[in-house]
Amino acid sequence: MKKSILFLISLFLFKSVFGQDSTKIIFTEEPDTLVKQRFIDRYDNVFMTKVPTRHMFKIGISQYYQPIQFSLSDDKILNNSSLMLGYEFKFLPAFSIALSSHLPVYSAEIPSRYIGYNFVYDAQLKWFFDMKNRIREGKSANNFSGNYIAVNYTLTGEPVDRKNDETIGIKVGFQRRVLNSGFLDFAFAFQQQDIGFSYGITKLWQFSTQISFGYAFGDWVSSKKRPLCDILLCEEEIANQWKIKVPELTFGYYLNRMRYGVAYEHMIKRTPFSLNWQYDLNLMQGYSYTKGSVYPTVLDTYGSVVTKEITQFFTLQPRYYFLQKRNQRRGRNTNSLSGFYAGINAEYAMHHGHHNTMSGQPDVNLAKYTIYSGLLLGIQQRLFQHGYLDFNTSFNHKHEFSSSVNSTGFRGNLGLGFAF
Repeated sequence: MKKSILFLISLFLFKSVFGQDSTKIIFTEEPDTLVKQRFIDRYDNVFMTKVPTRHMFKIGISQYYQPIQFSLSDDKILNNSSLMLGYEFKFLPAFSIALSSHLPVYSAEIPSRYIGYNFVYDAQLKWFFDMKNRIREGKSANNFSGNYIAVNYTLTGEPVDRKNDETIGIKVGFQRRVLNSGFLDFAFAFQQQDIGFSYGITKLWQFSTQISFGYAFGDWVSSKKRPLCDILLCEEEIANQWKIKVPELTFGYYLNRMRYGVAYEHMIKRTPFSLNWQYDLNLMQGYSYTKGSVYPTVLDTYGSVVTKEITQFFTLQPRYYFLQKRNQRRGRNTNSLSGFYAGINAEYAMHHGHHNTMSGQPDVNLAKYTIYSGLLLGIQQRLFQHGYLDFNTSFNHKHEFSSSVNSTGFRGNLGLGFAF
């Protein structure tokens, strides 16, 4: 009986095993039910390249053409910087007309009558040479974020002589909208300082770098969500950084000038305190307006002379980023070297100048050594991966070693460039 049961079980297993030859295994593909996502282009978000714009008003700061140059020995709130007001209109996808006015920022030492002389009105016809192709390829809308070539004309407030008369020129540059309410415009400019070409078509050209940036508003629809972290460096903690300013260059018959600066900032452990060391170099050769101690025969103590000058600034600033702790308590990932700061400005300035009065009087050599010290207030922000903006103002006690006269006043410093 047991043998019969074992036989039947064996027979059943045998049939089950070899019966699998008829078993079919079927593979099937199920369609993906996930909807494909469109990833937002970071470049489009920051520079608003897909937002149509035909009208743009601009208010900001510019480093622009200035008809009258003053000696580097004169204190200025912001060197070669102007307050800027402009309007730009796009009448074709590739062409716009841009109008602007620029009022240089001077110190109280400069006579007020020169403000009217140095007011600059500028008109440009811009050709955005790659705009039509970008629109056709769907990379851009009809707006002002693009690369351009421009023909421009400048008119001064009140011409004094040929050195600050009207000019015509050509520019090659790029302009970008920045988020909802900002703009940036950088250009290489070639200016003709004699529009009648009295000295020939190749004479009296001046090359310069020109930049303007600030607040913009117009006919575009503002984005509700502002991707600030696409332009600001939000996610990284930086303990130290080198900062290199974009150099300002001017080369021409009447003026050759270079302004350059470099800085190093180091955070003190993991606190909101830092030390910022900075070096600025200004070189100028050409015509400048200088005080009457050099040219005493002119009215209001200023006159035009041929100058060779060099000014160096050595600056140390202990800084305290006073909003950093508050932002950390609110759960924000803060960049240790970005934000509003207060501190102390300690600055040592060296100026050397050789002045040719061109009036039969002997040349004059000037040497000034000055210390500035005072309270500091500013804002610094890292931009993208390797850009930065640093703007501060300080109220200082000024002591000049060659003079027994001390004074107080405001000084400003604007840094825009690259950070590493």
